[in-house]
Amino acid sequence: MVRILCIGNRFYYPDDFGIRIYEALLQRDLGSEIEVVEGGVGGMNLALYFEDDAEILIVDYGRTDQKIMHKADIDAIDIASFDHANAFLYLLKTVSKEYTIYLCNEDYKKHDLASYCDEVVALAKDLACK
Repeated sequence: MVRILCIGNRFYYPDDFGIRIYEALLQRDLGSEIEVVEGGVGGMNLALYFEDDAEILIVDYGRTDQKIMHKADIDAIDIASFDHANAFLYLLKTVSKEYTIYLCNEDYKKHDLASYCDEVVALAKDLACK
C-alpha cells in the first residue's frame, strides 16, 4: 500500500499546494492500494503515519531545486532549531522509515493541478510496485 500524505496550509498560497492536490486526488479512483491523507499543518502529529509498512509519498510545496526528494536528502539538511516552521522537517529527520517527497517548487496555477496530480499518481503507482 502507498499512503499519499498531503501537507500544507489551506489558507496560504502557495503553501496550500498539498491540500489542493489532496482535494483533487479525492475526485479520482485510485484503487485500494493508494490511501490519501490530508496532513495539513500537523507537524509532529503526523508521526503516526510513519508507523506501519505503507510506502509514504509526501506532497508539499517547497522552495528547492529538487522536485523529488528522499530521506537521505532530508537527513543532509541542517536544522538550527526546532520551531513551528520546521516541525515537519524535524519529524522527517527523526523517522527511520524511508519515504519519497514530491515538491511543487514553483508558484502553481489552479488549472495546472490536474497535471501535478497525474505526476503524483504515477509516482504513487511506481512506489506500489516496490
